[in-house]
Amino acid sequence: MRQSKHFPEGRLLFSRLTRQGRLRQLQLLLALQQCGSIGRAAQQLDMSQSAATQALAELERLLDMRLFERHARGIRPTQAGQALTEAARGVMHELEDAAEALAALRLGASAALRLGAIPSAAHSILAPLLARFYALRPQVHVDVQEGEGARLLSLLIGGALDAAFCRQPAQLPESFAFDALLPDEAVFIAARSHPLATARSVPLARLVDARWVLPTSSIAVRDIFERVVLAQLPRAQWFPVSTVSLPVLESLLAQPQAVTVAPRSILPGLNHGAATAGVCVLDMALPPQALALAPLGVVYQREAAPALLLEMLALWRVPGAAALNSPGAAAQPS
Repeated sequence: MRQSKHFPEGRLLFSRLTRQGRLRQLQLLLALQQCGSIGRAAQQLDMSQSAATQALAELERLLDMRLFERHARGIRPTQAGQALTEAARGVMHELEDAAEALAALRLGASAALRLGAIPSAAHSILAPLLARFYALRPQVHVDVQEGEGARLLSLLIGGALDAAFCRQPAQLPESFAFDALLPDEAVFIAARSHPLATARSVPLARLVDARWVLPTSSIAVRDIFERVVLAQLPRAQWFPVSTVSLPVLESLLAQPQAVTVAPRSILPGLNHGAATAGVCVLDMALPPQALALAPLGVVYQREAAPALLLEMLALWRVPGAAALNSPGAAAQPS
């Protein structure tokens, strides 16, 4: 068990919480933060207001700390309440995930896998891989969380995931391995109606009047926008939104002169069906090294990887899967 940095005070509070605390109190903390009043929180949890008030008072006595304070429009968490509420949110999310897996097992699933994926890996690797996997293992319950790489790696290292499909991390604990599965690069994407959609070898300077859809600052391709695009177009204009949402991205690209820089690996998600058939990759006159991205792959524990995960990954490398695995397959607009 991890030792508290503030022993013995931290150990004392931890002991009180584990021995006398209740999950219902954690639920109440989340409802109080969301609702901002004991009455509305109690109603959300189907409790009486007096029972909710008593449950909060018991938890505050247990910790000998005020967790919520009153203000003109209701209540708000104190610094201690905020810290405990954030911890409660993580506990309840993990319990929800565990309940989903248990329910699947009760309903006939033979096993469960917990996977995380960044959007690029979800579209270019995990979606086709799961289709192959379920053809062989239809009774396995797979729980997939999509999110940012840093958050997924944190969940994986903390034991909440069996694997994370993401870009190659700069550093990993020694007990974890990264398998590269798909090379990737940044591409310039616009609507097929864009004036440069059919042009060849487009200099970046011709996008001086473009309006850019920015990727969020937490993903690798944002660095390419700042390092490559802004270096040549310091007065570039962009929409007042940054996003990794493909529906939002597609909607903004329909605007006049709209362009974005995105991983080539997201193209299968943008070109899915008639509603997204209007997206194309601009043929830019830029050196490949300027657009290089770390490969996409999977991170897992070396000595504790579930056998089903290894079986799934083996499907990525089987003979005849070349069309599935090739960068070109993930790159071509439909």
